[in-house]
Formats: sequence, C-alpha cells, structure tokens
Amino acid sequence: MAHERLRFPEPAPPQRRALPAALREPLRAAILISALVTILGSIQPFMHIWRPGTGWVDVTGFEQSGDGGYVLELAALAAVLVWIEGAWNSRIVVLVAGPAVLGASSLVILRDFYQTGLGVLDGLASGGGYGGFEPGFWVTVVGAAALAATGALRAWQVRDRLSLRPGAALSGVAGMAGGIGGAVVGFVAGATITPMLFHLNTGPTSFVLVIVGSGLAVLGAWIGAMIATGAVRSIRRP
Repeated sequence: MAHERLRFPEPAPPQRRALPAALREPLRAAILISALVTILGSIQPFMHIWRPGTGWVDVTGFEQSGDGGYVLELAALAAVLVWIEGAWNSRIVVLVAGPAVLGASSLVILRDFYQTGLGVLDGLASGGGYGGFEPGFWVTVVGAAALAATGALRAWQVRDRLSLRPGAALSGVAGMAGGIGGAVVGFVAGATITPMLFHLNTGPTSFVLVIVGSGLAVLGAWIGAMIATGAVRSIRRP
C-alpha cells in the first residue's frame, strides 16, 4: 500500500500595507509635500533682528498682521483638498484649482511680509540695529511656489473634464468646508490651551504656541474633512 506524503499548504506571504492613495500618485504626493514644506516653514522664525538695549529677537510670521498664520491655514487647506478623494477627483474648477490658487495667495502674503520686513530693517539700521530674514521664511516661499506650480499642473492636466456645476462633487465641497472649520477650531484651541499648559510669558506669538496651534490646525482640518465627507456620503446612500 503506497503511502503519500502529507503536504501542507505553503504559508501565504504577509500582505504589504498599501500606501494611501494620496501618496501613490506622484503629482498628488508632490502637491502634498509642497503644502507640508510650506507649513513647516511657516512655523519657523521669519526674521532675526538685533535691537540696541534689547539684543537678538526672533520675529515669527504670527506677529503683527499674522501673515505666517494665514499662510499656514492656506497650505493646510490645500493639503486637505488634495488628500480627500472627492475633492481630488472632483470636476469642480474651484476644488481642482484650489491648491494652485492657495499657493499663489500664500506667495502674495509672503511678498507683503517681505516688503514690511525690509521696512523694519531700514528702521533698525537708522537706530543702530540690524538683522535679516531667516531660512524659515525662504523655505515657506519655496514651498508656496512649489504648491502653486504643482497645483496649476494638476488643474491643467484635468482641464478637459472640469465643470462649474456645484453638484458635481458634493462630498468634495463638504470636505473642504469641514477642513476649513476644523483648521480654525484647531488653531483657536491651540492658542487657548498653550498658555494655560506651559505658563508662557512671551505672549501669543510664542514659538511653543505656534507649534501647538499649527499641529492642532492640521489635525482639526483632517478630522473635520473626514467627518463632513462621511456625513454627506451616509446621507446620500439609498
């Protein structure tokens, strides 16, 4: 009587976790990286100046008119528009061209800061002070320029299927609205709780506040966009 060897099935190789869809498309990932570079640059000091009697002082983009804060919010919103499937694959011109417009708007804001900064440096020079722009400012400029360029390339790439009809991608519109609301709530929360937790004495422009507020703004934008998009999809199901 012949005996057959028992054969056990070969173990299946473990499945590799696939990257999120937003990171598998080169252009999409490039826009996200550009937005991230803009955000990281905006939370760094924009200028480093020396005043007689005061010494060296870091000037962040969140002081005075808060140009750095506006740029951060615009870059975070652009990242949300690119990350959400409904907005990325939308046919609505506003959503598809959003990253390019937001990047260009950031450049305009940064130009205004640059002109104001030149005026500050001239005023310092007349009083015996001096200073200059920090790498954080230039990193933000590069990120915003890349965001505008890659966003414009995406809009040009899909120009044939764009539409002005608002009903083309309701989930994308909801995601954008949720992202804006979440970013605002996150940043306000960071500006509120940071002085309470760290007992800061340097005012609302503290570097720690900038870090915490920016992180919560990005997190709030992502959560708000996900909640809004999920809510719209659940309502539209039969």
